[in-house]
Amino acid sequence: MKMFAEMLPLLVFTTFAGLAAGAYAVDALCGNGRAGSGAATPARPWLFPLVCLVLLGLGLCGTLLHLGQPLRFVNGMANPGSMIAQEAYWSIAFGTVIVIDLAVAKAKGSAVRPIRWAGGLVAVGLMVVTGLAYYQSLGLPAWSGAATVPLFLVGDLALGAGLCALLDRSALAGGVLAAANVAAGVALAAVLGAFGLHLARIGLDATGLLVAAGIV
Repeated sequence: MKMFAEMLPLLVFTTFAGLAAGAYAVDALCGNGRAGSGAATPARPWLFPLVCLVLLGLGLCGTLLHLGQPLRFVNGMANPGSMIAQEAYWSIAFGTVIVIDLAVAKAKGSAVRPIRWAGGLVAVGLMVVTGLAYYQSLGLPAWSGAATVPLFLVGDLALGAGLCALLDRSALAGGVLAAANVAAGVALAAVLGAFGLHLARIGLDATGLLVAAGIV
């Protein structure tokens, strides 16, 4: 129970922040360039960045709960080489782009694609850094496999593709977003299978992951 309580904040960060990052990356790829196009409907172009900002905020709350004390956050930020500092830097940069996107979309009444592209690039950086933070965790052989970083990256993209479809179901008719959802699901199943094989190779139970790969 104690271990679960310690891991829950990390789960909150990786899930909610990863969901926001994955959605921005998918929107950057699948937006067709029309004013107001992308994951937010033309009538509500501010909805997409608002939802992602809330998700990122929830994820960062998980990070603060994991650290436990504000001083630990300050100490972590003071060490740029640490992975938690890298996650914080990329999260701040990502959040800044989201706020700019939200303000511009609300003022102009349409999404500005270059801002979404910038958000997508920063989002990819955040996803990769998050995966590297787990990959470099000393003493945890389960995370030391080659599939760790792809697991976080592809998993976040799969979550993000689903969020984009949820926020603008009409975009599925165009085919690009639908294809992105299918491609992300297939890639996630493959990565889950690879990660499960890594767990089995080092003697850990991979049954749950392999079942999840089959379901995906």
